[in-house]
Amino acid sequence: MPKFNCSLCGTPVDGRKLISPQKLENQILDIIKRDRPEWDAKRGICPHCHEQFRAKKFLGYLEKEYEKISEMEKSLVTQIARRGRVSRMVQQEYEAAMTLGERVADRVAKFGGSWTFIGIFGGILLIWMALNSWVLLRRPFDPYPFILLNLALSALAALQAPVIMMSQNRQAEKDRLQATQDYQINLMAEVEIRDLHDKMDGLRYKQWHELWHMQQRQLELLEHLHKELAHPEEKTLEPAPYKPPEL
Repeated sequence: MPKFNCSLCGTPVDGRKLISPQKLENQILDIIKRDRPEWDAKRGICPHCHEQFRAKKFLGYLEKEYEKISEMEKSLVTQIARRGRVSRMVQQEYEAAMTLGERVADRVAKFGGSWTFIGIFGGILLIWMALNSWVLLRRPFDPYPFILLNLALSALAALQAPVIMMSQNRQAEKDRLQATQDYQINLMAEVEIRDLHDKMDGLRYKQWHELWHMQQRQLELLEHLHKELAHPEEKTLEPAPYKPPEL
């Protein structure tokens, strides 16, 4: 069979193995014309070049799908490819980056939502009302209905509310970071489990393949033994030595 040169790489190839442009997919043709604008689409290409451009086509598919995923998923794909760790101490990292004002706000919110604060505040109210009702009955500094006390309570509530809201917003941010990390860990675990299943399926297929060849070998030996016992005067060729099958 005469050989012809590949129109892309120039390698001589058997004429039957050349792939004509009419048999190529339109997407592969577009990729070839994009990468090799000088290519003459009238002559065939070799199987090696065909596989290269098929790989580029599928790589283009993967790149398009990769662009659709979020930045978090891209980071996760990179970690999986590098066999890196995804888990980290989110709470400690977030708290280490907090400013002094944020730490004070969290402590104020924590103290304001405790029974200690309720007890101290209730005691102050009782003492305030007792002083202005009985102890300082002649010259109270805040007589009934305790207008100064109401002003102090309103000012305290006005200051305490935004502090508590800031603390709640930071806690919500911590929860979002923790939820994101949980999602990444779960997704990575799912990918690893699927990979493990694929490996187990491959091992099982390999074992069945080897068992099948071993059974065939046993049948050949039994057939050889049967011929020797049935016709001892005839010389039969021994089966070839056993070689493990290759997958």
